[in-house]
Amino acid sequence: MGLAVLKQGWIYLAALFGLCLLMFWPVQVALGGFAFLVPFDSDTALWNGTNAVSSTFVVGVVAVMVLITVGLVFHRLELPAKPALWWLLFVLWAAASILWAYNQQEAIGRLPTMFSLYLFYVIVTCFRVTEKEFSGVVWLTIVGGCAAALFSCYEFYNGISYHGLRGSLIIGNRQTDPNIFAASLLLPFSLAVGEFLGSSTLLRRAFMLLTSGVIALSIFITMSRGALFALAVMLVIYLRRLRMGWRVFVPMIILAAAVMFAPTLLWQRLEQSGITGGAGRTYIWQAGLAAFKDFAVTGAGLSNFPSIYDKYAGNAGAFVGLHRDPHNIYLETGVELGIVGLGLLLLAIGSQLRMAKRMQPSLRGVPANLRAIACQAAAWGMLAASFFLGMLWFKAFWLVWIMLTLAHSERAAEKTTYPFRYHALQSSNAY
Repeated sequence: MGLAVLKQGWIYLAALFGLCLLMFWPVQVALGGFAFLVPFDSDTALWNGTNAVSSTFVVGVVAVMVLITVGLVFHRLELPAKPALWWLLFVLWAAASILWAYNQQEAIGRLPTMFSLYLFYVIVTCFRVTEKEFSGVVWLTIVGGCAAALFSCYEFYNGISYHGLRGSLIIGNRQTDPNIFAASLLLPFSLAVGEFLGSSTLLRRAFMLLTSGVIALSIFITMSRGALFALAVMLVIYLRRLRMGWRVFVPMIILAAAVMFAPTLLWQRLEQSGITGGAGRTYIWQAGLAAFKDFAVTGAGLSNFPSIYDKYAGNAGAFVGLHRDPHNIYLETGVELGIVGLGLLLLAIGSQLRMAKRMQPSLRGVPANLRAIACQAAAWGMLAASFFLGMLWFKAFWLVWIMLTLAHSERAAEKTTYPFRYHALQSSNAY
């Protein structure tokens, strides 16, 4: 480490420091580190160019290797849950659509991202985490969202914004789409609210209250209407699950406080939604629905919506350009993968939500139940945001389903963690 500091090799220093942390807390650091970096995903490329790899991808690979190693050595891997099977069928059908894709190159280019996301999902959900490990992952997810939100707020109120209007995460010459950035903060916000409600100490409650307020403000300055709709859906989930108790008003108070600092342009965007068609989304959907009628059975092929859109742009009420993204994962899936693909997507999502509902009564303790509710709210919020955003192949979308599965899984015994701790505990008890 001294040599790395002497030569200013900060990347090597960070790698050495991360290795030391992995030795003591492998699961928390590996999986939590990935969750921490998800809001920074679009701005963390390790080099410039078309084949750039993000640091999130590298940390994800390390996390997979750590979980497989720990799982095999300590017998903590189990068969995947039922939702993993539906996601597998969905992914396989999407891969098969290459055979009849309108543009095969576009479909082939999506395969590495699709398979890597599913592989990460299935390996993490097959690993039995302990309560302590899951708590560490939750905290790192919240801290990562808070760090990204703080940086975004600092930039916005210092005149650095996306196209000079909206808040986002801007690092150097890299900019994250404000809508995508806002959607990536939904899970950290919901977890922060859940931790606030389940905290037993005043200091922890104050920290989580401040954290959730900062994240909410960052979402507001992005001026993402889809994210605002997602927040409303999440509030409804909290209202239903907490049954109008006093705790349900806490997230409402947090959002109300954040609204006081939101820019006035946010309300102008909301007022103009009908005039602009949601920044042209309604016109894109009109063309997409026309395309869906012709490709309803098998679809036009994975990642082929922009190419197909050019042929159907004339069916929209107004011309909003060519090669447009769908801004809706359900329409996107219907056009690209047909009714079969859309059905598999809905079955996978439904299976996730049913599993969460079925396992909820078996959770023990207030913190575990509140974390489960927080993950459920984040899941519904992501589904709502995905009605206006193409979130399907982003890490933030899949992280929500990973956390929802882990929150409702049975916990492994705490003593089955790592040998140097467990044997040391046995030796001390012998004395």
